Amino acid sequence: MKHVQWIIAVAVSAFASHFALQNATPIDRALPFIALVIAVVAWTFDDVATLIAVPLLMVAEIAIADETMRLVAFGVIVAAALIPRISSLELRTSSILTIASILVLRWIPRPDHIVREIVIILIALATTWVLGRTPFAVTVAVLAALFTPAVPLRTLVLPLLVLVVATLARLFGMPRLRLALPSAIALAFALIFFAWSGIVARAFPYFLKPPRPIAERYTINAALPASRSETFVVPGDAHALIVSGANVSRLRRGAPLGVIEPGNIAVRIGDAADWGYLRRDQFFGTHNPLPRDPAGQLREYGYDAWIDGAGRIALPRGARTIRITADASLPPGASLQVEGFEIVRR
Repeated sequence: MKHVQWIIAVAVSAFASHFALQNATPIDRALPFIALVIAVVAWTFDDVATLIAVPLLMVAEIAIADETMRLVAFGVIVAAALIPRISSLELRTSSILTIASILVLRWIPRPDHIVREIVIILIALATTWVLGRTPFAVTVAVLAALFTPAVPLRTLVLPLLVLVVATLARLFGMPRLRLALPSAIALAFALIFFAWSGIVARAFPYFLKPPRPIAERYTINAALPASRSETFVVPGDAHALIVSGANVSRLRRGAPLGVIEPGNIAVRIGDAADWGYLRRDQFFGTHNPLPRDPAGQLREYGYDAWIDGAGRIALPRGARTIRITADASLPPGASLQVEGFEIVRR
């Protein structure tokens, strides 16, 4: 009888969440799926209190208009529902928690290659079992699935490598590690930002940088190929130049992109990056690091989320015009992209 009650609770959770939808992002549209995952976890652990997360998600969907705040609230609620379960794991519950975490982090939006994603889950379950079904085991398995590449021939390499290393470590006498607190913190961080899990996987340092308010921009959108030079009038109240690269994803940190005059200010990989280098299908072929002062915009959601490679360069003090010259060593087809000026109204 109890299982029948839980089945009804799972169905009602997903059904009610569907009618709470108010917003159009892929994360909002996935609310019934998220509610279903949480309800199944509650059923597995036989914990009615976990179901409180479902109405909380619906309240956040209806009451929080600001998109960023709403999606972070979703993440906090999901993490609060799943993370406390990490301290009471056994064979069945560790498997469900691993699957639930991977579904939230990798399956929004719905993946194109379902079979491949299922194989990743199976490898994660094997890793969890090899490492002893502890909090550490679940976190290692989930993070290996999160950080795995999107390129088809490489997708399974990282999870399989983690599984092989875990197996060898256990064969050579490594004990069952719990590490409950650090494991919970690491997994909670990923879940809190699941709405941008692609950025957690591919640009984790972005979340460690102090947040900046969205500033007004004066758009230029000029692409300067090798040795091309252009002069630009600096708008009033402009404090920074926004630049990125095109077709420079193979360049390594420190490679020159151009120079800003006056001041002979060098622009290098590390100050900016290739505009699309953090896309899923490009990231694992790039050598670009996250810009030191990233100015890229958040694009897409969930595991498809990425930031463009724009960086912020401080303008020469008092300059009314600047001259930007693209470096002569830029490869064929590459360019220094001058996106615009960032304005701070006084």
